[in-house]
Amino acid sequence: MQTITEKIDQFEAGGQALRDAVANLPDDVMDAKPGPGKWSIRELVIHMADTDAIAIDRMKRVIAEDCPLLIWADETAYMDHLAIASQDVGDALTSFEVGRRQFARVLRTLSSETFERFGIHSRSGKVTLMQLLEMYIWHLDHHLQFLMDKKKNLGY
Repeated sequence: MQTITEKIDQFEAGGQALRDAVANLPDDVMDAKPGPGKWSIRELVIHMADTDAIAIDRMKRVIAEDCPLLIWADETAYMDHLAIASQDVGDALTSFEVGRRQFARVLRTLSSETFERFGIHSRSGKVTLMQLLEMYIWHLDHHLQFLMDKKKNLGY
């Protein structure tokens, strides 16, 4: 079982892990789609930057507010309406990496009791800060597996 410090370290390391996973990929690989309804690697990176901004906001609110409402975000609507093709992957990677690094600094200052604080997610119900941290570690791992499988299928 991981300690809180190890979980925070893993959360922070995710920024570099995502950057490393897409390093030196040509545009045709970044934009290749595995099939209808599936995201390209470029779209996945933008998705990770978008969702991490939401994730960090949720965790901040659980830390700072009493029982905040955490609104569900529609990732498909983001993909459909936020001009993904016009966004820069390098900027998205930087946003993701810096966001995690900066927020890990905050997480390291917290008492273990603070990780028991909770908010109410509009779909999932009660969720603690620790559960949110673990969820966002899992979220990246989940998408990194997809990304690695996709690279392998494309010969990278």
